[in-house]
Formats: sequence, C-alpha cells, structure tokens
Amino acid sequence: MNPMVIIMRKLLTVSLFALLAGVAQADELKPARHGDFAHYTFALAWLPGFCTAGGEGCLPSQPKEELIGLHGLWASEPKSLEDKGVKVQQWWASGCAMLPHVLAIPVLSEELRQRLKETMPQLASDLQTHEYVKHVQCFGFDANEFFSTALQMREAVVDSDFGRYLSAQAGQIRTGTDVKDAFVKGYAGERGALQLRCAKDAKGRNVLTELWFTLKKDKLDSFPEVDSFMDTPAAEREDTCSRPFVLPGW
Repeated sequence: MNPMVIIMRKLLTVSLFALLAGVAQADELKPARHGDFAHYTFALAWLPGFCTAGGEGCLPSQPKEELIGLHGLWASEPKSLEDKGVKVQQWWASGCAMLPHVLAIPVLSEELRQRLKETMPQLASDLQTHEYVKHVQCFGFDANEFFSTALQMREAVVDSDFGRYLSAQAGQIRTGTDVKDAFVKGYAGERGALQLRCAKDAKGRNVLTELWFTLKKDKLDSFPEVDSFMDTPAAEREDTCSRPFVLPGW
C-alpha cells in the first residue's frame, strides 16, 4: 500500500478517536456544587420566530442559515432553595443570583464562540453571557464543556427525524398537537416532556418561538433516547401554543 495512504489512514484514525473522546467527555456534565436539583429544561429556539416576536429581537447581524437554534440548558430549582420556601417562579427569575456565585464572562474557545454565534439568538444583551451567569456558573460547570454539551444536544435534535420534520414545516401553520405527535413518533418520549412557546410577531401572527424539553438530570449523555425525557412537573408547565401557529422561515 502507498506509504502516504497508510499515514493518512493513521492520522484519520487518531483524529476520529480524539473527536469521539471529546464528545464522551463533554457529555459527562456533572454539577460541582448545588447539584440537588431534579431535572433540566433544554430550550431550543425556532430562530425566525424567536427573532421576530416579543422581547428585544435579534441584532441585524443575526445569522440566518439555521432554523433551530440553542437558547439554553437550565437546571431546575435546587432542593436547598425549595426547603427554604423559595417559589419556583423566584428561581426562574433570578437563577444563580440566589446562590453564592461570582459574576464572570465565560471564557470560551474561538471555535465554540463562533458556533454559538451561528446557533444562539444574537441579542443586544449577549445571550450566551446571560445564560452562563444566570444558569451555569453557580453550579460549577466548566463553560466550554457546558456549551459544548448543549450544542451537541442541539445537533442531535436537528439531525433527528423530529428535527427534519420541524425544518420541513418552515412557513407552514401547525398546531401543538401536530408537533407533539411528531415528537412522540420521533423519540417515543413522554408527550408532556415537550413544551411549545408562541408569541405574536410584527405582523400579528401567532408564531412558534421555542421548544422546551424536560430531561432527567442524570441522563443527558443518553439524550435524545427515550429514557432521557420526563413529564414536565405540573407546577412548571409553560406551554403557550394552545392555538394554531406559524413556523416562520427566514
């Protein structure tokens, strides 16, 4: 065999091994402190809806290649706060500010920053820093590992039958039942594990803005297998897509 071919094969094998090792490491997401929470909410943004409805809107420089973007990965209220009588709504509003923490901008690799720029809504308030400060740093998660894991989870959805179904609906009107039926078909997951978020856009249309998945705390490494999903606790249900909605395209 040509020596150059042998060398290239060896390099490819080493690179693939390193890539797989990196994926396995990123999936081992364990809180270093305040780990007494029950589950995660994994929030994906339907970018054309998220960027044109409600809130502050996305910057003009928002990349428009992706339909399904990353919003965040949020730990539920720690039991230590529940035991103090802190309402879950307070936790949603304040997050890590309710626990000992240090305010710091996440130090991320250039590659990771670029990928987040492509997939996260680009807001004037800098969403990735907001996510880190409010939802990540008080748990002791390494910023690079945390966002790498969240991005891998997003890719798993985009590359799934459910993700392809969503992408095929761009520009169409659908109902929550339609989307949840596709979710159950794609993952055999709990119907109650998926919450849909809608809002009015500038044209007055009811549009899809986000998809929230409720996930077991110790099963992130198996996402999106069926055993990673759980029914959303009744007190935490925030589904706002009771009427038909548009999945706008760019």
